[in-house]
Amino acid sequence: MKINSISFFPKITSCGKLKPTKSTVAKSHDKGKSGSENQGGMYVKPISTSRKQQSTITRALNELSNVKFLPNDVIYMQNLGVNIPFDGGFDAVKYLKDKNIDIAYAEFSNPDVHACLDTSKKTPSILINANYKNLASFSEVLAVSEAIMHEISHAKDNDSINSIQEEIDCLASNVLVHEYYKSVYPEAYKSENSPLMKDGVSLYPRLFFDFDSSKSALKKRISEKYGFLNVASPNHAASKLAEDIKSISK
Repeated sequence: MKINSISFFPKITSCGKLKPTKSTVAKSHDKGKSGSENQGGMYVKPISTSRKQQSTITRALNELSNVKFLPNDVIYMQNLGVNIPFDGGFDAVKYLKDKNIDIAYAEFSNPDVHACLDTSKKTPSILINANYKNLASFSEVLAVSEAIMHEISHAKDNDSINSIQEEIDCLASNVLVHEYYKSVYPEAYKSENSPLMKDGVSLYPRLFFDFDSSKSALKKRISEKYGFLNVASPNHAASKLAEDIKSISK
């Protein structure tokens, strides 16, 4: 989606490490307001990354590089119609480094957005909500790595076009990371209550693994956030799940 802006802040549908320009193109991963706001984009202002904040990003990438998707979870996601972009965390981090994708913090006009991918330049970049810049506990580092996984998954298709199916694929990717972390760090998420935790990385695992076979709650959530998008996009062929989500979004 191409969006023009005359604001000082770049107007985007997702974001990264960038300088203010008059137009950008991007994809978003948010937990809050959707529909008209997502269609209209949002504004971002990258901030300087301190040594401590860079350490958090480095720790998050180190943890992510060790992630091995649980085989049964992969089969489960595939049965839902998910196209998993990477084989695991190592594969994703290698892609990020090979493509020289930067990661930084930024102020978002919509504070409910966790993280996003800027595709306005030749090399995409990832921005994390500046509200999370001081999150540094172990569980928060894991949560940041899940958000990064989502955005790397957006970057994998190497285009600026988004869709409901692409969001499904990217959300499923960070859920697979979350499930791995729960298996190796079973106590990690029990005492954290930040928005990144309760409305992001802890929410979608519950929705994807809901015992409801119709996945009504998952469909409703994704419809509210991304229902305005086309059902499919290049490299993201529509599944029945995506079609169902689009049908309730009309």
